[in-house]
Amino acid sequence: MITKQEVLLSLYGVWRLLLRDPKGMDWLDDSEDGFWKSFLCAVLVFPGFVLLLAFSPTPFYEDAGVIRIFIVESSSYVIGWVAWPLLVSYAAKAFDREEKFIRYIVAYNWSAAIQIGVYVIILLLRSSGAVPEGFIGLLSFAALIFLLGYQLLIARVGLDIKGNLPIAMVGADFLLGQIIRAVTFNLLH
Repeated sequence: MITKQEVLLSLYGVWRLLLRDPKGMDWLDDSEDGFWKSFLCAVLVFPGFVLLLAFSPTPFYEDAGVIRIFIVESSSYVIGWVAWPLLVSYAAKAFDREEKFIRYIVAYNWSAAIQIGVYVIILLLRSSGAVPEGFIGLLSFAALIFLLGYQLLIARVGLDIKGNLPIAMVGADFLLGQIIRAVTFNLLH
């Protein structure tokens, strides 16, 4: 089981990475045990994920019942947490970074807490009505660009890769996420 201190150290590490400090990696447990514990971040951020779903309605939910939405979205959530690490396990072998795989995935997984946090803050701003809707759209787009840059740093530092490879990794991860969302919406429609 993971301790509160391990969670706080991991969150501090990814916070340092968010601040563009590569030494944030030093705060993460990149052991095999730390690898498996990093997937517990999925439990930590699940309430934020549910909030985002609940307050960002989509037309795909109109004809789907609550049970169907829960089953499909929960399945999609689990697939989202497993698919990228599985793909990276093969990609890391292909570009000779197997020894960095665990380090990267630990940072990648824990960074989800920061990313969900950013989008929950934007959701709260939208819900408050204090910020114009047009600005919320701009803020959401800026957050997306900023968080893609964050993922780029995690790929560079975590896998110790340079050049266009980190950009390709982030692009592939983004594309995978879009495919998972498209399949999810298709199953709800």
